[in-house]
Amino acid sequence: MALLLRIVVSLVVIFIGVVLLARSYKVVHMIGTNNWAEQHLGSGGSYTLVKLIGLVFIILALLTMFGIIKPFDIIFPSK
Repeated sequence: MALLLRIVVSLVVIFIGVVLLARSYKVVHMIGTNNWAEQHLGSGGSYTLVKLIGLVFIILALLTMFGIIKPFDIIFPSK
């Protein structure tokens, strides 16, 4: 996958992750609470789950941007 496309996609995913971290309250109110998260993560578990998902997005995007992992090789195999 082209370097520029990998960087652009990673930046978009990082932006989504930051929005999930910063606006978890609004996200949970848009999509509703998660019963599993409330049971296993305690009170406010839905907010914690949204923040964890945002953090995972940021970490995976950074690893992809720097070429440590290559998830797009499955979709766009190099010749």
